Amino acid sequence: MLTQNPSTTLHIDAADDNTATISTAQAANDVVVTTAGNLGVGVLAPVTKVDLRSADQKGIIGLGTNTQTAAAAGAGAIRYNATTLKLEYSDGANWIPLAQTAPTKVSISGTTASGQTVNNNFNTRIGSWTLSGDTESTFSNMNNDFTAPRAGFYLVSFSITLGPNTGAAGNINNSTFIETAIETSDAPATTIPKFITVNSYPAFQASTIRNYISGNCNGIFYLNQGSKIFFTVKHTTGGTRTVLNDATLNNFSIQEL
Repeated sequence: MLTQNPSTTLHIDAADDNTATISTAQAANDVVVTTAGNLGVGVLAPVTKVDLRSADQKGIIGLGTNTQTAAAAGAGAIRYNATTLKLEYSDGANWIPLAQTAPTKVSISGTTASGQTVNNNFNTRIGSWTLSGDTESTFSNMNNDFTAPRAGFYLVSFSITLGPNTGAAGNINNSTFIETAIETSDAPATTIPKFITVNSYPAFQASTIRNYISGNCNGIFYLNQGSKIFFTVKHTTGGTRTVLNDATLNNFSIQEL
């Protein structure tokens, strides 16, 4: 087949449909090589060594797999890895996966100055959080818990300070403690379902002391999608205490890893 009206020295009209003036649609099935050695597929005037930017928007390269080493293929080679389902490039020594767009990651924090009641020797779930960064609506102030939007690892931190009902420093009985905890529900068997820290007040004191009590806890959880995270406090210092009315002392943060 002889190409009619060739535009370069080497011009293949695959559909044999060209006329004296080649239209965009007619050019879409043409292959040319210019005197500069540029190859155009669907492009009559390629400006790079290989130019596939045809007007029909079908300029796709189909990459295959190979068994060559990165050194044998040479730096700058690209291949498709059928095992990892990723594109890889050679730096001359190793096959390196091409960078991909980072997935969405949760990054949320909250504070509270609620004055919430925390009874003696009772696990109390802390709530009334003022949230920031909750772009995926993962935290419920109705249930006072966080819901994991995806399975994966989450770094969680929780701090709390309690005072007596009067708001002033209160009595702390000897041989007592405050327990600060981060808990999860529906967690996989491979993860730790609860992280706890305990601050204790020893019995060698001759009498009771007066102060605020506080605690903090950190943990890395592996969560299933839909698993919950919530925060609890328990103390045995005697009497009823409240969450201190200072948001800088009562906070949490959750970062998806």
